[in-house]
Amino acid sequence: MCKHCHTSEHTHNEEAHSHSHSHDHSHSHDHSHGHSHSHEHNHSHSGGSGSWLNTYSREILTGIALVAGLILSHYIPSSLWWIFYLAGLMPVSLPIIKEMLESWREGSVMNEFTLMVAVAVGAFIIGEYPEGVAVLLFYSFGEKMEDTASEDVKRRIKSLLGRLPDKARLKDGDETRMVDPQELPVGSLLLVKPGERIPVDSKLEGEREVDFDTSALTGESVPRSFKPGEEVASGIIPVNQSVEVRTIRPFSESSMTRVMKMIEDAQESKSPTENMLRRITRWYTPLVFTCALLLFFIPWIVAATQGVGFEWMKWLRRSLVFLVCSCPCALVVSIPLSYFASLGNASRRGLLFKGSKYVDAMRDVTTVMFDKTGTLTTGRFHVSAVSGNTDEKSIISIAAALDKESTHPLAVAIIDYASSKGFDHVDADEVTTIPHGMTGVIAGKRCFVGSRSLLNSHNIKVPQLNSDASEICVACDGEYLGSIFLLDTVKPEAAEAIKELHSLGVTTVEILSGDHEEAVRRVMKETGADSFRAALLPEEKQRIIIENRNVKKGKTAFVGDGINDAPAIAASDVGVAMGTLGTDIAMESSDVVIAGDSLSKLPEAIRLARKVRRVVIENVSFALGIKALVMILGAFGIASLWAAVFADTGVTLITIVWTLLRLRK
Repeated sequence: MCKHCHTSEHTHNEEAHSHSHSHDHSHSHDHSHGHSHSHEHNHSHSGGSGSWLNTYSREILTGIALVAGLILSHYIPSSLWWIFYLAGLMPVSLPIIKEMLESWREGSVMNEFTLMVAVAVGAFIIGEYPEGVAVLLFYSFGEKMEDTASEDVKRRIKSLLGRLPDKARLKDGDETRMVDPQELPVGSLLLVKPGERIPVDSKLEGEREVDFDTSALTGESVPRSFKPGEEVASGIIPVNQSVEVRTIRPFSESSMTRVMKMIEDAQESKSPTENMLRRITRWYTPLVFTCALLLFFIPWIVAATQGVGFEWMKWLRRSLVFLVCSCPCALVVSIPLSYFASLGNASRRGLLFKGSKYVDAMRDVTTVMFDKTGTLTTGRFHVSAVSGNTDEKSIISIAAALDKESTHPLAVAIIDYASSKGFDHVDADEVTTIPHGMTGVIAGKRCFVGSRSLLNSHNIKVPQLNSDASEICVACDGEYLGSIFLLDTVKPEAAEAIKELHSLGVTTVEILSGDHEEAVRRVMKETGADSFRAALLPEEKQRIIIENRNVKKGKTAFVGDGINDAPAIAASDVGVAMGTLGTDIAMESSDVVIAGDSLSKLPEAIRLARKVRRVVIENVSFALGIKALVMILGAFGIASLWAAVFADTGVTLITIVWTLLRLRK
């Protein structure tokens, strides 16, 4: 009953993180079967009775004819039945015959179109006209039901994410005018009223905090406050006041646009389970045809050798029952639909998978490695102490001068501290980012700001100071000046999230951080992680991930901010980026994006992935069980062609409904 049964010619790019496919959301069969033609039954499911009648018009006509035929068969001669039923069959059969002939021209002979047409012809040959009509009627109806189910999931995804406005209110002095968001240059000043969505990624203007509804991106129902100067992503809504925002990205690179594109691309990336089905269907249909032919010809040969009469109608009927019943439609529809529905469910929760294969990978995660700053902690630091061989003002001023252009949370905290203290601005030249810190020239002296490892690598001695705060060391002209200590707050949900991971069978939770040992040990103790490694460079994190994948069973996930941790994210089986929808490298290197910054969504992702597998197993077990029963009964002449139609189309419809119900929440 489905288009997937002959997928040997699929050419989807299974590995790419991004695709160049265009998507027609009116209805374009994303699950194409490799032919260059488009389905005769393409349609729109926009809702409403008129749309429904238009979508199923062919099936309605054939259904009316089938019912009328069953009634009129009592009043018209049996010799005319076939003509009446054939006329009733035309509306649904013509598109299927067209598909069959086009697939033959492209070299695909053994497919479900051929199978269904052969069954209908066979039913007419043996005089079972209603069954012949029913086979193609329910096949066509079931195929459109599959399309409708897929479109329903798409609509729910779109409604969950919300629609970006097609107009933006651009401020030009005291005047405002409506413009197309796609034409907005970076730096445009926009006015957004309460209840309206931010059309493009922007920064909040004004002088006070504003509450925004971020549910379209994060799945969180509680409004979140943003301060002036903070980035506000496209798609979020000011709750109770008008706001002015200044655009920082073009429309095509904004958060909501990327999320929509990522979900569309995810629909093209298939899971290992789906790919296995594709490989099976390359030989499955020819095997089914062969078995059906053997079921007919072996009794014929036996009868001929024994010199007895052959009941060809009986054995042809049994062969037809076998053909219809053996079609694997319930499997090749329900399994992709399970993953497709899970992508929609995940997006509602603020979990954005880049493809079905990462749902499979997430299910098998046994090791989770976390970055510390901004992942397990809030990433918002404050200076707790300053210690050294000179005064606090000099140490802070030098550090702030080198960190002026940096966006690292530690650098931002130092700059904010310098401003709050009113320390004089110091100019720095030749400022460069280097491993573990920054370097530059101040007043003719080469200065360094960074970790102990940075100063030690330049033979600058640093006194031993015990602290569980993050330490930033400052040195100039080869001389250690002092250290700045900064404290970060562990996220309140971090400990509970790690506890849940352990309860889900994750055997190893480890922290990989570039921070010093005492600071990382403190976070490990507070969160309940199993172990930690400190003072790591990005390439060292990557090496640890690769080594772990080679020696441990199960999958390894790395959770980071998607910027400094890009190498580790890319090296893991499942790379997870936290709350970085506006960051290029997060979207490019990660496999899963957690919108917002709640760690509780990570165990939620594992539970969802495992639920998908349970639904797949339930559907496969049910479908195979029913089909096996009817096939056995059919081989012994007990099951009729009507039973075979139920075992094919009926079971498929049941698995579709079951999948949508199980994965709706």
